[in-house]
Amino acid sequence: MRSSIPLACLLLAAACGSGTPTPTVPVDPAASTTPSPVASAAPTPATSASAAPTEAYDDPAEAHDPATLPPLFGKADRPAFPKGTVDEATCWKKTNLVGNAVKDFATLVDACGAASGFVEYVKPAEGKLHSVHDKRDNYLVKIQGGLCYRFFGVADGTIKDLDILIEKPGGILVGDDQATGTVALIRPDGAWCLDSDSDYEFRVEVDGEGTGHYVFGVWARPKTKADKPR
Repeated sequence: MRSSIPLACLLLAAACGSGTPTPTVPVDPAASTTPSPVASAAPTPATSASAAPTEAYDDPAEAHDPATLPPLFGKADRPAFPKGTVDEATCWKKTNLVGNAVKDFATLVDACGAASGFVEYVKPAEGKLHSVHDKRDNYLVKIQGGLCYRFFGVADGTIKDLDILIEKPGGILVGDDQATGTVALIRPDGAWCLDSDSDYEFRVEVDGEGTGHYVFGVWARPKTKADKPR
């Protein structure tokens, strides 16, 4: 506990008890008001441990954007198409998804690919997306007239909503999926049919939050009289 006796009294008492007066040391008013180095130290800045962490993102397999997916066959060497045994408008609704893009894509095409009369048109593309750092991947596909197509996109369960958008050269939007979730389908109620050849760009992107892998593929079958153009 600090003493409450004034400093002047202490100095007087010392002088009275000695024959020689004790010299008084001058006090610098400025020094008396200057805080000690400890008291004047600036607040310690926040360290990296206390700062909000930056989420790391790495995609070493990122392909050239846009990447070209070449058709597996042309008009002169079209394969034998299987006979469809399931309804292409509802086949995907019965799939049991587990939240893994590769496994769920295999499940989806097993249910709606050859079983509904389609063959693989391009080799499936695998990629990774992030809602902030890598929102979309783009693919170029040469579409042949006289065929009907199914465009399958499936993402990991960590992506809330995967989208597929189709654009013509110049950025003209001609189609997009209307579903919400890890599965993206252009026209989920049936195939997307074309009468003439055309080049299209497919934008596979994450809508909303999330990060994870995806698989994108294109399947095709012959156009029939009952099929309506898109």
